[in-house]
This record gives sequence, C-alpha cells and structure tokens, in this order.
Amino acid sequence: MDLEEIEALQKAKVDPSTLTVVGGEDGLTLRDRFRRTMQYQRVDRIPFFEFGYWDATLSEWHAQGLPPEVNNEAAAYEYFGIENWHTAPINTGLLPGFAQEVLREDEERIVVRDASRCTYEINKKGHRSIPHYIDFGLKTREDWKEWVDKLDPDAPGRYPENWDELAARYNQRDYPLAIPIGSMIGVPRNWIGFENIAMMCYDDPGLLEEIIEKLCTLVCGVLERALKDVEFDFGAGWEDICFNSGPIISPKFFDEWIVPRYERITDLLAKHGCHISWTDCDGNIVPIIPHFLRGGINCMFPVEVAGGSDPVEMREKFGTDLLMVGGVCKRKLAEGPAAIDAELERLRPVVEEGGFIPTVDHRVPADVSLENYKYYIKVKRALLKCGKKKPQYDE
Repeated sequence: MDLEEIEALQKAKVDPSTLTVVGGEDGLTLRDRFRRTMQYQRVDRIPFFEFGYWDATLSEWHAQGLPPEVNNEAAAYEYFGIENWHTAPINTGLLPGFAQEVLREDEERIVVRDASRCTYEINKKGHRSIPHYIDFGLKTREDWKEWVDKLDPDAPGRYPENWDELAARYNQRDYPLAIPIGSMIGVPRNWIGFENIAMMCYDDPGLLEEIIEKLCTLVCGVLERALKDVEFDFGAGWEDICFNSGPIISPKFFDEWIVPRYERITDLLAKHGCHISWTDCDGNIVPIIPHFLRGGINCMFPVEVAGGSDPVEMREKFGTDLLMVGGVCKRKLAEGPAAIDAELERLRPVVEEGGFIPTVDHRVPADVSLENYKYYIKVKRALLKCGKKKPQYDE
C-alpha cells in the first residue's frame, strides 16, 4: 500500500492496518474492487454496477435491435457487460404474508389486495403505473395483533433450507454480497398509509414505536445466524421516505425513533466485520443524511439527481463520511451523447476520489434509446474506468 492510498484511507477515517492487503491489481476480483472502492483505496477499475430497467424499456429496445432473447434484467446485464452484487435470500419481512387476492378486474385496471393487506389499483394498458392505493390493512391495535406473529425472527422459512450449502459457497465467492437489513419506517408507512401513519404519531405514538421496535428486533434476531456463518460486504435496506422536496418525516422524529434502531443493527453488522450499510431511498435525502449517518447507515442509493440528491453536492457537504451508489441522472441518457458526456464528466472527480460507484439513478426509462444507452455504457467504461466484463456486442 503506497503513501497515496494510506492518505486516502486516513481521510476516510479508516485504519489501514485493519484492511486485508491485496496483491497486484490484475488479480483483483469484483468483490475486491467493491471493497477497495468503498474504502477509498485505489483500484484498476471500479465495479460496473447498474440499476435495471422499466418493464417497457427492453420491449422498446427490441424494436431498436436488441436481441429478443435479452428479455430480462439478468440477460441484459450479461449483454451490456454489467457486473452485479448478490443479496443473501434471508427473509426479514412478514412471514407468512397475508393471503393475496384480486378484488376486481376489467380491461383497463386491476384492483389487488396484497400480502401486506394493502389494496391498490394499477393500469393494465400502456406503461405500468405507480399503484393507486385505496386502503391499508394496519390501522389499529386490533389489526396489529394479527401482524405480530408474522414478525417472529425464529419463524420457519427465514432461511432457505439449503442455507448451509449457500453459506459454504458464499465464503468462496468473488462478488460483493449483501445481507438484508430491512426498513424501520418505509415499510410501516406502506402497511399503514402515509396519512394514517402521520395521524398515528399523535393518536397512538406508543403503537407506532412498538411497530418500529418489533421490526428492529426482527432484523437483529434474523441476522445473527447469517453473520456468524458468512462475512458480508454490506448491509442493504430500503426506506423510500423522501419526495423531491425532502423527507416525509422530521429530523427530530428520525433521531428519536429511527436512529437508535439503526444503531443496533449497524453495531451488530460491525461486530461481525461488516462496516458498510446502505439504504435505498429516492427523492431528496439530503436533509436526513446526517441522521442516517448517526444511525450507521453510511451509504446512500440510488442518489436520485432530479429528486434533489446530487452526488457532487453531497460529497462537498458530507465529505468522505458518506458513501454513494447511483447518481447518474437518468434524464441525461434520453437527451443524447452530448448530455451523457457532460454528466459523466461532471461526476468524474467524485468517482476518482473514491467511495462512489456511479449507476443510473433509478431504472432506465423507456424514452432512452438503445443507441443512447450503448453510448452511455461505452463512455462510462472508458471515462470512469468501470468494469472488467465486455459487452456481448461489438462497440
């Protein structure tokens, strides 16, 4: 490890003596590159991650020359030479879920009650719409009684039956592996409803805190076994609690109710050598990043630029305490080569500093042409030094 790497680690508040020393860069695996990138160490090429596609995007691209057999995300990643992480199949949610049923359906719309007893309507024609929620299953303490038993960390089915075999394979892996760390407030918001959970804060705060505490206890209880069996590279959670104008909850609420729970989860991860925890949250996350960091959530994904979360501004504001994955404005891909060039060049200094793996900041929409996407792949690979896999087509 040279002086430049040591200085970068010190800047990132990482003790170089605690890291595994890796030999020549030619021998680095994808897992090595991920860990070194997120620890501000120098790598030959950073991981080439992406964040998938709208349902309609691949269909649109088939008409533009994409081979018909490239009809799902996994096939598309192989075709475009995109690398990927994996997540251990551990269940930290409702188990079993409630019965799902279709309540009504016609040629235009379908109304469904899902496994969390949420009732919603979606369009069947055209681009799939964001669900229009009609009703929610968790409203009162009486409702909650039916949910508690479904959040037992020791319930059968939390781990796959072949977990021991999986764990042995994971311990020989060459790719980054995530352990699911759940959600402390985004999932309860989905179960209860946005307006309902806002009212619950005042009408029955004790119930809401009980729900949040139960989820924290569930996650910690479920993860204990996996953390003893496998060394994970990061924890991956989900919140989605922000609009483009900011978070739906106050910083005070987050500090009092959410931060202590995340501290317990991330302390548990750190005890087992896992020091990166990210959460998936769209929109403008900037106002609550300090609170995520206090809870040990130190990596944000997908850093939605149009939603108010810009990686350049976030690095200037939060320094190297904050890790990021995402941050390439998807709208620029639809605008064409000049806009793509400018966007990637804008991000290059942050990429070169480390602690940031650029991907499109949400799933690629159908208004992005196949030609523009291939151009993005080509320029990103060359300019930002991403990836070792090559596309299956001739660039």
